Amino acid sequence: MNILENLNDRIQIVDGVPSYGGEDAVKQVVETSPIDLPEDYIEFLKSISGQASDEEENVGLEFEVKVKDYTLSLWIFSAQHALEKYREYKIYSAPIYDSIIDRIWLIGNDLGDLLYFYGNGEDGFGLYVAEAGSLDFKDADKIADTLTDFLVKGVGIDTAFWS
Repeated sequence: MNILENLNDRIQIVDGVPSYGGEDAVKQVVETSPIDLPEDYIEFLKSISGQASDEEENVGLEFEVKVKDYTLSLWIFSAQHALEKYREYKIYSAPIYDSIIDRIWLIGNDLGDLLYFYGNGEDGFGLYVAEAGSLDFKDADKIADTLTDFLVKGVGIDTAFWS
């Protein structure tokens, strides 16, 4: 199932252009990730990680998400940007994130202080959210089992953003 063609009616793309391609970067994500990544996420990366334009780097897509009476932002990284973020947290932020960075894969943020990632936390494998300053499973909440559950079925939309 193509996630972008079946987005939940409470979610829409507001910035960035889906661009197929970036197979080398997606392959590198799969090889670099310290965890096994779900197939729907890998397919999603293939649909957004192509060349943006000659002047602009593809960093991903920004989504507008309707949560209760608010509209909030969620940025999901392209494969290239996810690799950059992994390196940033792995190399430059150590030892702050040493206890978790090798057990998760960062997929996005809320354009603020919340990070979204795949991992195997206290509630099993799935998509989690935590504050950047306390990135750890003990302080994280599971949103959904898969990206498809979240972006298409709407599972976890009302709990994915902390107030």
